[in-house]
Amino acid sequence: MNGTFKNIAWGLIGIAVIIGLALLLIRNESDKESIKLAQQCAAGIGLAFLVVGSGVLLMDKDALRDSCTVNGAKPFSFSRVQMWWWTFIILGCYLGIYATTGEHWSMNQTCLILLGISGVTTAGARMIDNNQTNDANTTRHQDSHVSQGLLRDILSDENGMSIHRFQSLIFNIAYGLSFVVEVFSDINKNAFPVYDATVLTLLGVSSGTYIVMKMNENQTAVAPAAPPANNPVQPVNNPVPPVNNNNPVPPANNVNDELIDANPNPDQPQDH
Repeated sequence: MNGTFKNIAWGLIGIAVIIGLALLLIRNESDKESIKLAQQCAAGIGLAFLVVGSGVLLMDKDALRDSCTVNGAKPFSFSRVQMWWWTFIILGCYLGIYATTGEHWSMNQTCLILLGISGVTTAGARMIDNNQTNDANTTRHQDSHVSQGLLRDILSDENGMSIHRFQSLIFNIAYGLSFVVEVFSDINKNAFPVYDATVLTLLGVSSGTYIVMKMNENQTAVAPAAPPANNPVQPVNNPVPPVNNNNPVPPANNVNDELIDANPNPDQPQDH
């Protein structure tokens, strides 16, 4: 981050020097052409700074990324990228027109609402992230998944790529590109595009859907530990009965008894 801030500081110094040199071209305050040229140079420098600054934000490890504790590159935040997108679109068109024609276009209500939608979306998403971070029973997927690239990060939640994020992304890209095309298709009209209430409401509903769905993200509760059993194992109530010694097994007849039984009349000899 120190290197990034250092580069930004040197960029600001360079822009200030160039603007100062451009203003030196104005030798007479009544020279409208010189004033207009200096203003166009300043606007062009501002536009270049906006482009370079946007690149720095995209490469920065924190500016457009989720606030999380993952070990590695943090994933990009949809709401922060949306806010950067509309800031770049509207301010870029403003400076581009100023640098090209030297005309100052006033921001209209459409510009204010577009910036407001992106600002409210970012604020709402940040509040949800803070609440989930402070909830001990919530496990945020941002804390366990490293960045997989800008597009995949902003389209994914804990279940993977989601349709509501895709819808909001498509609307923001379509409205942003149409805004730029309408501005530069007729640079002599001296006015930014005006969107009707229906068009602005559609973009607002899309961003609102993203916020509502984000509230339901990371809601997989951690299963509590199973309580100990209330009914311990009972001892066996019917043990094996002991051997009854009162009825012993009768002893086997001896050999003499068998011989007597075989010859009941001892006076009669046996046949051989």
